[in-house]
Amino acid sequence: MREDREFERTLEYLAKGILLGGALGAIAGWFVVDLTRGIFLGGLCGCIASLTMKGIRDKRGKRK
Repeated sequence: MREDREFERTLEYLAKGILLGGALGAIAGWFVVDLTRGIFLGGLCGCIASLTMKGIRDKRGKRK
């Protein structure tokens, strides 16, 4: 049961990160780079950032 909650939290972090990164990449695509490249790279960076943030929050939760 706990593993299911952890998996759901991981998916939630990934979804938020990909959406936020893709949105920022789309904005960059309007001004700086090609739109598809911006969305792809933004989503990829959002994915990595969300996993990093989840790791940081998990470490904080274990200390308490």
